[in-house]
Formats: sequence, C-alpha cells, structure tokens
Amino acid sequence: MSMHLRRICVFCGSSVGGRPEYSAAAEALGRVLVQRGLGLVYGGGNIGLMGVVARTVHEGGGEVIGVIPEALLRKEVGYTELPDLRVVPSMHERKALMATLADAFIAMPGGVGTLEEFFEVVTWVQLGIHRKPCGLLNVCGYFDHLLAFLTHTVTERFLKPQHHGVILTADRPEVLLDQFFQSEIPVLEKWLDRSQT
Repeated sequence: MSMHLRRICVFCGSSVGGRPEYSAAAEALGRVLVQRGLGLVYGGGNIGLMGVVARTVHEGGGEVIGVIPEALLRKEVGYTELPDLRVVPSMHERKALMATLADAFIAMPGGVGTLEEFFEVVTWVQLGIHRKPCGLLNVCGYFDHLLAFLTHTVTERFLKPQHHGVILTADRPEVLLDQFFQSEIPVLEKWLDRSQT
C-alpha cells in the first residue's frame, strides 16, 4: 500500500552550515517537492537552510506554509513574503500546527532544535499518535553518527528494532520521497518492560 501525501514538513537548520552541499541539498529538495506537486510545511523563517528550501518551493510556484512563533517574527527572521505565513503564540503551538498540516516529515542537517522537532514526531509514531512517514535526508553523511547511536539504543534494548525502522534515510530527496510513498507505518507498541511494573 502506498501513502497519499500532499504536504511534507521539513525540519532543518536556521544556519546554512559549513558545507555548500547542505544548501544545494535544500534547493534540490525544494525542486523535487515542486516537481511532484507536494506542498512544504516548515518553520516560517527566511534564514539558513529553512530559507533556502522555502524560497526554492515558493519561487518554483509550489505551496509553502510557514509557521512561526510571534517572538521569532519580531526578531525579523520570518519569511514575510509568503502568502501563507501563520503566526502562533509559542513553539509548542508551532510544532502542533506543523504536525497537523503535514503528511510526512523530513529532517535535513540542523542543530538540536531540528533534532528535537524530528524526534518528537518520531516519538508520536512510537506512541501511536500518528502513522506518518519520518525520514532523515542524510546529506554528506551528516546523520551517520546519529544513526549509529540509534543502532546502539536497539542493541542496549531501549529502542525496538521496528521503531528504529520507522526512521527512513536517504542521501537524495527523490529517493527519500520514493520511500515515503512506498512505506506503510506499522501499528507500534512502546517498549515497556513488564518485569519492572
């Protein structure tokens, strides 16, 4: 069974990072979204990788929905040229609205904020709150150490193998999106050690 996807939420850095390949990947992702008729949901900024992917989709004629907290908009980092920029009171409401609007989630290179947003939606899969695909766009091996750590969490019995398998990975956006369309998220049960209850 293939997924029906309309909008992809992208979490990524408010910096462009230290390699030109990161911005190039953000542009490539934006172009692929436009080519496939997929809308973008993202954090509403006009800086860093988030600005690159949003401008690429917007200038390519694709749908872009930005969601930004009032405090960040006041710091003048909002992409105010967007026809659909939604201003919310808090980071919590930002994440909740982005999750509601999107049918799948991609994390690109970024810092702890990117990882926090991504792992929240992955946790929601684990808890059965949603069954939307979640993937890492692993540009230049950026997430290799993170993926090795996740394998370690399985080995140490803090993460079930099927939960690890929920996180799709690819180094090219078209490959990751192909995985999304072919994925079927299983109904998962969180790892509870019944012997400790």
